[in-house]
Amino acid sequence: MFNPETFAAFGYRDFRVLWAATFVRSAALALELVARAVLIVELTGSAVLLGAVLAAWMAPNLLLSPFAGVIVDRYPYRRVLIGSFLTNAAASGVLFVLLIVDQAQSWQVIALSALSGIGFVFFNLARRAMLPTIVESSHLRSATALSQTGQTSVKIGGALLAGLLLRFADFTWMFGLMTAFSLLAALFGALIQARGQSQPGERDVEQSVVGQITAGARWAIDTRWPLAVLVIAAMSYMFLQPYEAVLMPLVVIDELGQHRAWVGYLAAVGGLGATVGAVWLASLKEIRSPNLLMVGLIATGGVALVGISLAPHLAVVAVCVFFATACVYNMVTVANLALLAHAPEEMRAQALTLMNLAQGTILIGAIIAGALVDSFGPQAALLAMAGCLLGAALLALSTPRVRWWLWRRRLHTDLTAADWIRAGDSDR
Repeated sequence: MFNPETFAAFGYRDFRVLWAATFVRSAALALELVARAVLIVELTGSAVLLGAVLAAWMAPNLLLSPFAGVIVDRYPYRRVLIGSFLTNAAASGVLFVLLIVDQAQSWQVIALSALSGIGFVFFNLARRAMLPTIVESSHLRSATALSQTGQTSVKIGGALLAGLLLRFADFTWMFGLMTAFSLLAALFGALIQARGQSQPGERDVEQSVVGQITAGARWAIDTRWPLAVLVIAAMSYMFLQPYEAVLMPLVVIDELGQHRAWVGYLAAVGGLGATVGAVWLASLKEIRSPNLLMVGLIATGGVALVGISLAPHLAVVAVCVFFATACVYNMVTVANLALLAHAPEEMRAQALTLMNLAQGTILIGAIIAGALVDSFGPQAALLAMAGCLLGAALLALSTPRVRWWLWRRRLHTDLTAADWIRAGDSDR
C-alpha cells in the first residue's frame, strides 16, 4: 500500500528524537486546546470570549513571525526549540497555580494563551526549519509529512485523555499535566544534534534584522508562488481551523446536549483523520499538483463543516470531524513541503514565516466565528464559514488563469497562461 520510502525519515536518529519532542509537546497542546475552550465556556459562557482566547493564542503569529523567522535563522534550532518548550511550560504552569488557589479569571486565561502562542510560533518554525539539516533532501517529503504525524497522532490519545479528565477530574490536573509534558519535550530537545547546522558565530550576522526581513519579503514577491501558497493557506486557517476550538464545544454542549467530555472524544477522532491523511501524503511517490490539492482540501473541509452543522446524530458529526481535521492539517503539510523544498537555505525559517502569517489569520476567523455564534447560533456559523470555503474553491476552479496556475507542473513551467487558456480540454 505504501511507497518503500514512506517511513525512511525514521532511519535518522535526530529525526526520531525531534519526532518524540514534537509528540510530547503536542500532547500538551491537545490537552490545552480542549481544556482552555471548556474552561472559558464555564467561566463566562461567552462565545466572543471563547473566540478571543483562540485569537490571543494566534496573535503572535501575525505580530512576531517576521522577527521569529530571522531569530530562528540566526541561532541554533535546538536552542530556539528548547526555549519554546520552556515558554509553554511557564504559561501552563502559571494557570496551574491559579487554578489550585481558585483565582483563575478570563483575562488571565487570555493573557496566558498569548504567552503560549509565542512559544508555539518558535516551536513551529524551529521544528520545520530543522528538517533539512537532519534528513537527506530525498527524504524531505517523508520527514515533513511524518513530522506532522507527531502532532496529529497525539491528538487521538491526548484528546481522549482530555475527555476522561474532564469527566473524572478537574482543570487543575490537566494544566499540571501540560506543564510536565512541556518540560519533558524540552529534555528531548536537548538530545537533538542537528547535522550541518552552523554555530551562532558562524552565521551571517552582518545583515540587520530589518535587512533580513526585507530580503525574505523580496524573495516571496519576486518568486510569486509563495504568495499564492499564503493566500490558499490563509483561507483554510481563517474559515476552517476555528471550527475545532470555537464552534465544536458549543455544538457538542449546547446543540447536541452531550457531556463536555465529548469535546475531547471528537478531537481524538479529528486527530485520527489528520494522522491517516499525513501517512497517506508521506506514501505518495510525488505530488504533481500541490496547488490543486490544497484547493481540493479547502472544498472538502467546507463540505465537512456543512455535515457538522446539519448532522442529526453524533456519529455523523464524528465522520465529518474526521475529514475536516484531516483537511486542516494536511493543508499545512503540503504548504510547508512546498516552501521547504524551494526556499534558499539561508532563509528557510523566513520562508516558513509565510505559513505562520497565514496561521495568524485564525484570530480573524475566531473573532468572526464568535460573533456569528452570538448572532445566529453555532449551526448557522458553521454554514456561513463552509460557504466561504466552498466559494473560494469554486472561484479558483472557475477562473481560467487560476486553473492554469493550479495545474502547472515543473514539466510545463514555460507554458504561459494565454497558451493554456487557448488550448482545448483534451490538450490540457
